[in-house]
Amino acid sequence: MAADRRWKPVLLFFLLLLLFPAAGSLVRWSEGESMGLLDWFGVLAFPLLAWLWFRHFSVLGCREGCESPDRKRK
Repeated sequence: MAADRRWKPVLLFFLLLLLFPAAGSLVRWSEGESMGLLDWFGVLAFPLLAWLWFRHFSVLGCREGCESPDRKRK
């Protein structure tokens, strides 16, 4: 479990490295601009990347990392 916590910032960096350009592609798609092949990959990958961020890195999706240390899990 400690190894997972050590790699979490690195994984977050790479996830955001992909998520931000995908979000830009999604905005271009919603505005109706013409897009290249990489932009379409960004549009298609955005739901998966957003889900990974919400599930593993967002405050809304965190589990053991968000509890205070003095609270015991039931």
